[in-house]
Amino acid sequence: MDHLEKYSALAAKYLAGQTSQPEERELFAWTAANPTNLKFFDEWTQAWALTEGTATSPFEADIGAAWSKVDAAISQGNSLSVERPAPKVVSLSKIIRRWSVAAAVLFAVAAATWWLNRQPEQAQLVEVQTFDHEKKEIILPDSSHVWLNENSKLVYNPRFEQRHVTLEGEAFFEVERLVEHPFEITSGDATTTVLGTSFNVRAYPTEERIEVTVKTGKVALAVTKKKQSPVLLTPGETGVFDKKEEKVEVATLEIDNADAWKTQKLAFDDEKMAQVIASLERYFDVDIEVSDPALLECPYTSTFDQPDLDAILTVIGSTIGFEFSKTERRYLLTGKGCNH
Repeated sequence: MDHLEKYSALAAKYLAGQTSQPEERELFAWTAANPTNLKFFDEWTQAWALTEGTATSPFEADIGAAWSKVDAAISQGNSLSVERPAPKVVSLSKIIRRWSVAAAVLFAVAAATWWLNRQPEQAQLVEVQTFDHEKKEIILPDSSHVWLNENSKLVYNPRFEQRHVTLEGEAFFEVERLVEHPFEITSGDATTTVLGTSFNVRAYPTEERIEVTVKTGKVALAVTKKKQSPVLLTPGETGVFDKKEEKVEVATLEIDNADAWKTQKLAFDDEKMAQVIASLERYFDVDIEVSDPALLECPYTSTFDQPDLDAILTVIGSTIGFEFSKTERRYLLTGKGCNH
C-alpha cells in the first residue's frame, strides 16, 4: 500500500501542475513499468478529471501530513521539511490551488485503497476447453485431478479458495479429501458436492439430463436454486437431474461404463443387451435399434480395450446371434438373438 500511495500522491501533484521534472520522470517510469500501473493511473485520472472545479468549495478534512507536503511543494521548491512560514495574506487563486492539490492527494489515497480492494474481485478465471476428439487432464490447485472429455469446458478461480468449478460437458473427477472445504461442481442448475471421492459428471447442454456416476466415496447431488435435500450417491449409483422437471433422483438402472471414455475400455458382466446397447450408444454417440425386442433380453459378458464399434458388434453378433447394418449414425441389429 505504501508504494501505491507514493505514486498516487505523485500523480495528484502532476495533475495539479506541481511536479518537478525529476518527479515527472519518476512517475512516467512507474506507469510504463507494467500495464497494471498504467491502467490504475488512467482510471483514477479519468475519475479525478470529473471532479475538476469542485475543489473550490471548502470541505472539512484532516489532511495532516499530506497538507504539509503539498504546501511545501507549492512554496517554490523548498524542502518538504521546512516549517510553514508565518501567516500572511495569500491570493484567492493560490488558496484555491492549495485546496485543489490537497484534495487531489487525498483523492489519490482513496483511489489507491479502492484499487487494491477491488483487485481480488477481478482475478481472471481459468478456462479449459476441449473440442472434437480432444481430451485433457487437469490438476487443480488443491491437487484434485480432472479428466475432461471432448467438447467440454471447465472454469475455476486460480486461487481456488472455495474449491468450486463450473462444468459444461463431461469430466471424471478424483477429488482430494479436505473435510473443512467441500468440493463443488456447478453444471447448469445442478450442484455436485463432495469431500473426497472419484466420480463422473455428464452435463452436455444439448442433453435433457445431467448424470453423476460415483466410482468411490459419496457424492451429494442437488438442484442449485431450490432448497431441497440433496440425493446422496454411493459407489455404483448414478444421480440424474432432469432439466425439464428440475428434480434430482437416483437412476433406476445402473449406468455402466460411465467413465469408459476415459479408460477406453468397455466391460460387460452378464448384462442384458439392453444395457450393452445403452453403453455402446453412449460411448460411440450413435443410435442402435433392434428388429426384435427379444434380442434386448439376451445376456452378454466380455471386455473390449480400445473399442471399435463394428468389431464389437461383429463379436457380439456371432456370440448371441444377430447381424447388423448401418448408415452414418444409425445401426440396426437383425435377429432374435440368444442363439435361436
